Amino acid sequence: MRRTVAASAGCVAALFAAGCSATESNTQEPDNCAPVMSTDLNTQEGWLGLIEQSPETVSLVVDDGRGHVVEHRQDEQQALASAVKVVHLAAYSRAVAAGQLDADEQVPLLDWERWYVPGTDGGAHPAALDRLGIANDGVGATDLGATVRLDDMVTAMIQESDNAVPDYLRYRLGDDVLVEAAAAGGWEGFEAPTLVTTVLAVFDPALGEGDQWATAQRWAFDEQFRAVTGADVVVPAYADQAASVELVGARGSAAQLDSMYRSLADGSFGEGADIALRQLEYQPAPDGAEGMGFKGGNLPGVLTQAFELRRDDDTVATAVWLTDGLPADRYDAANAGFGNQQMLIIDALQSPEVLDRIACVV
Repeated sequence: MRRTVAASAGCVAALFAAGCSATESNTQEPDNCAPVMSTDLNTQEGWLGLIEQSPETVSLVVDDGRGHVVEHRQDEQQALASAVKVVHLAAYSRAVAAGQLDADEQVPLLDWERWYVPGTDGGAHPAALDRLGIANDGVGATDLGATVRLDDMVTAMIQESDNAVPDYLRYRLGDDVLVEAAAAGGWEGFEAPTLVTTVLAVFDPALGEGDQWATAQRWAFDEQFRAVTGADVVVPAYADQAASVELVGARGSAAQLDSMYRSLADGSFGEGADIALRQLEYQPAPDGAEGMGFKGGNLPGVLTQAFELRRDDDTVATAVWLTDGLPADRYDAANAGFGNQQMLIIDALQSPEVLDRIACVV
């Protein structure tokens, strides 16, 4: 199935390599707040302008770990896109720590790629294959009889935001393990998503109806279903894609996602937290920090960011910023300028003045 979609469920790449509706904010506005002068998402100021312009599309928690917390619609359920994969990572990490999975297990590439929907992930899967040195034709692996180390598969879920790995892990571990891992991170009531059905439903909303996990398993194991589903695909209008994401995609709140990150970073998650942090913190940390981890995501209408920062003084900062309901033009601008949002978040985790600037607009 080769498709072009207005967006992918893939991760937005992190840069650090070298008035409210529904639920009011709990944040006290600082004194002497300057007005926001831009809505240009190619600037940090523009991301503040987005909150002022469309507060109902944003939910966030920024906690600097030193007593300063900014919140906005933090308990509202919003689309998460690939940010939800931190739960799959947590479940994997607990299973490895408990000896239920072997990180060094050699997994047949066929078992990975059966959960892959080609052409729907912005090139994440072939990029992961390239990084791991796995022969491929720019779409998928050329030798499905070859194997890949399980832990390397998980790196693809985090670094390139491969969409096949989460459903593979759900199949291997079961829903209860995912739900228990979420609960260990303080996220009660987690509902296991399927990335396979989410992206299939973007093209055919009918595929998102009924038992979504059963649909994902048909894709994985029923060759005839795959062939029929992949035939004569017509890419829907952007608005229809975004509507499907809201109906079918993973959902959660900024507070729930923030709880997961804080529990992993401060160790309260329990066994496996170190394994998860090793995966999340694959890029260099800023000065004064032991590690910084990140996982974000995007789908039509949705852009999500989540960070944890472990400082040398043993304090932990976390941030989650969820945006949904973006019209096509703003979504394109957000994807082009998300690096400015990421730098704003990173600055806010380290600077009380920048955090106050965010507090001024929520």
